[in-house]
Amino acid sequence: MTRHGGTQTNAREHSPFDCLAGLNRRYPELLPRLDLLRAALQTAGSTPGQTVGAIWGMPSHWYLPFHTTAQALNDLLGQMDRMGTEVQRVARSTPTLVNTLAAWRLTQGIYRFDATLFDELCATPVTGALPTDLLTRLPEWTVYVETPGFIWNGSVLDGVFAQAGEIFDGTEGLAFVLNARECATMLILRLDQPSLEAAIEVSINGDGESAPALATEMRSVLPRLVSLVLYLCSEAPELGDGASLPVRPQPRRTHRGVRMMPARRPVRWEVGTRLGASLRSAWQSVNEQGENDATRGSHASPRAHIRRAHWHTILSGPRQNPVRSLRWLPPIPVNVMEPDDLVRTIRPVTSG
Repeated sequence: MTRHGGTQTNAREHSPFDCLAGLNRRYPELLPRLDLLRAALQTAGSTPGQTVGAIWGMPSHWYLPFHTTAQALNDLLGQMDRMGTEVQRVARSTPTLVNTLAAWRLTQGIYRFDATLFDELCATPVTGALPTDLLTRLPEWTVYVETPGFIWNGSVLDGVFAQAGEIFDGTEGLAFVLNARECATMLILRLDQPSLEAAIEVSINGDGESAPALATEMRSVLPRLVSLVLYLCSEAPELGDGASLPVRPQPRRTHRGVRMMPARRPVRWEVGTRLGASLRSAWQSVNEQGENDATRGSHASPRAHIRRAHWHTILSGPRQNPVRSLRWLPPIPVNVMEPDDLVRTIRPVTSG
């Protein structure tokens, strides 16, 4: 993950809507222009025999290609300059930041994890041969995940936007826009690495010239962010009551033509409520079992404990063409009488 220049914000501006408002102030009318581009793209892709990928050469989980947003941004800045507005130089990664926030404006999904599940996911190491393309399976183009208790660069980190898409060099990356109270920062996790573990290490170490303090900060924050987002990319994450699920919006026909319409209000998704309750029950069972064993002394059963949560891949199917599946195995009670069943999350992955 590479760090890009942060934009200073007012200390009280720490909601996702403040980030959106700041972008609108800096680049007025840019987001509606991008909405028109996305609507035109999606409408063309609905024509029989045509797909979004065939038209613009992009996968469906992208909001817009980097170069398309870059051109729209350059056109706007040129127009502002001709009108006498002072225009500042923008970083080459700015179109990625714009795409991330512009796509979130259309859905406004805010994901709040159950506190116990949140802690367990943050404690789950992202190691082994987990493929990077798992992070392209977000439920929306951009998600906003609340991050209670997180600190970035000495500032409270209230949440993070995440979007998979094209980055400045034409490869794919997962953009994290950190909504810190003192400084909004964008980080990019490159998805052209052989595994998520490798991608994280490349991000932390960069070109070998990262400041030690920054590397330490990233090593603390980045794996936890990846683990949280990875859960949302799993086969069946527990979102709300399950009656409805996040969807990518469709363009609407208006008197001014076909347009993408911003969400009227935020949609809050409670993540893992039932699973979190099961985890708490498991911990309680372990504690109670431990107390009972202590009273029985040498006649006690093997010590009750919780086996640590972890990401795990398994192979199944024909030996010649096995299917690799990814599971998040939650903390499992061991040597506990009648523990509650815990839900396992499974994501099929094509073996390569």
